[in-house]
Amino acid sequence: MSGPWVWLNGRFEAAETARVSVFDRGFLYGDGLFETIRAYGGRLFRPEAHHARLAAGAARIGIVPPFDGPGFTDLLARTLERNGLSDALLRLTLTRGAGPPVPDPAGCDAPTVLVVPRPAPPVDADAWRRGLAAERVTAGGAGGGLKSTSFLPHVLALRGARSHGADEALLVNPAGEVAEGSISNLFGVWEGTLATPPLAAGGLPGVTRALVLELAARLGIRAEERTLAAKALADAEELFVTGTGWEVMPLTRLDGQPVGSGMPGPVTERLHRAYRGLVEAACGAAGGAKRG
Repeated sequence: MSGPWVWLNGRFEAAETARVSVFDRGFLYGDGLFETIRAYGGRLFRPEAHHARLAAGAARIGIVPPFDGPGFTDLLARTLERNGLSDALLRLTLTRGAGPPVPDPAGCDAPTVLVVPRPAPPVDADAWRRGLAAERVTAGGAGGGLKSTSFLPHVLALRGARSHGADEALLVNPAGEVAEGSISNLFGVWEGTLATPPLAAGGLPGVTRALVLELAARLGIRAEERTLAAKALADAEELFVTGTGWEVMPLTRLDGQPVGSGMPGPVTERLHRAYRGLVEAACGAAGGAKRG
């Protein structure tokens, strides 16, 4: 049978035949969370950080995951092995599970866990040098710090941006501040200082975002979390977005206009090289799925 093997509630099933209940609250109410984890050379990259964010989100909304940290890493590694994948993205979805089709979640005590793998796209150096185009979109706030399956505002923002030829949408909250990208976190450089919106603006506490801030400190790059007015982005010397799939990706066009020189800037390039260095140190070029 073609297609990947997915992990669903404790066992592997072929993607074509795997089924979730029509009463699952993730489907009915967006009552769930998800994480996307990257594997390089068969090794998972920073699964502990993804588990920590998932566990924190689950505690906030009152879902008890049926796994601990090692169990989280193990089921991801087993999914890599079962599918024979090396460079991959794995999406883990955790919902409150099936229950009556009413908003009250009382009685839902069997969460749904689904892991869907897919090959990661190959690194394209030319595409990185060209960078991405972004568009500012007023989206009524962001996700409130949760990587929730209630993703409709992000989906609509990204759909609108791509209909205008952009690659990413930058979500602007009701106060006129940039919170995050639809599928990324945002960084910019002004007068040599790296800045990213504070989480209080409504963005996600991105795993890659946190790592980039760590790298900036190691490299001696002055960095800060500060409110970024949407209109201030036009004056940025550099802009880039971060995420599990994009890693550190330059934004070279904003609302149809070049950002800075229209090419990736020096701070972006330094952080990109440092990030790739961490990946190589952590994952190397080993083939085959490795647990841990």
